[in-house]
Amino acid sequence: MEIPAGDEFYFQWHLTERCNQRCAHCYHESYASSGELTLADLKAVFFEMERALHAWNRIGSFSLTGGEPFMRREELFALMERLDSSDVVGYYDILTNGSLLSAEDVRSMSRAPKLRRVQLSLEGPSAASNDAIRGAGAFNRTLAAIDQLKDEGVEVAVMTTITKRNKDSLPELLDLLASHRVDTFAMERFIPEGSGAEIHDSMLTPREARETFELVHALGVAERRLRVLMYRPLFALVDSEDPTVGAMCSVGTNALTVMHDGTVYPCRRLPIPLGHVLRDGLFKIWYDSDFLWRVREPANLEDCGSCDLAAVCRGCRAMAYSTSGDCCGPDPHCWRSQKCTA
Repeated sequence: MEIPAGDEFYFQWHLTERCNQRCAHCYHESYASSGELTLADLKAVFFEMERALHAWNRIGSFSLTGGEPFMRREELFALMERLDSSDVVGYYDILTNGSLLSAEDVRSMSRAPKLRRVQLSLEGPSAASNDAIRGAGAFNRTLAAIDQLKDEGVEVAVMTTITKRNKDSLPELLDLLASHRVDTFAMERFIPEGSGAEIHDSMLTPREARETFELVHALGVAERRLRVLMYRPLFALVDSEDPTVGAMCSVGTNALTVMHDGTVYPCRRLPIPLGHVLRDGLFKIWYDSDFLWRVREPANLEDCGSCDLAAVCRGCRAMAYSTSGDCCGPDPHCWRSQKCTA
């Protein structure tokens, strides 16, 4: 189901912090998953989400993730059933590393009526490049999971976190993904937070970021074997005329992140607690947060507030916060910014 942009509200929902991998660039600081919600509490969280979506007259889109969500297999499938039966859910995705999938898991996912796609991650087109980040054997396990999902008719997306290490291998990576029948490809910039702070020097320079955005755009325009998604801030700087290129940062506009313990963040990469979904409720969090009201006002965004592309970009607030300590600061990769240096 396609949801009109003005009707959509997105929840990134983390069921656990536990994970069976330790990726070098991960935004997690701890994998202990302290305070993990029970299934009953998770269902109560979804009831609150449904209540908000009804009141806002919005259709919900969801990413069910972790940690590794298949470390809570029973809870994951119980929530999938609940989302499948809801009249305010348009679709949901599952974000997984794929290493724990069983044949029965894949068959069950193939029958889920509102599961749009399963997203996995690869950091390069070879075992050497990928496993240097995601751990030994991850490359082959991920490709096997992709093939298994595709064989059962499940739509597959691949996400790549762009760093200095892998920025030049994207054409080869897309060739690999096409050969494995991957449906969509998307990129995220590496933000040095959580465990990833230890490899801070892997972050792109402004010049490298511009070159990467321009490369991905060119690949996306030329590619006919899989769809290259360009719904990210800064893509509008490459082509502001194409409505399928670029997207405004969703912080404070149409998205929230709910963590494993019920804490609500504006974005997973912007770890500023706004409240607790069960104790405070989504209405109080959404309408009473001084932080969200500050970010919503374009004039408060340094550089972005006066930019003619603010309606389709606004930079990445998480990147601004990570690099300057100010969520309203400039996106350091924006090549229109007065603060951007090569």
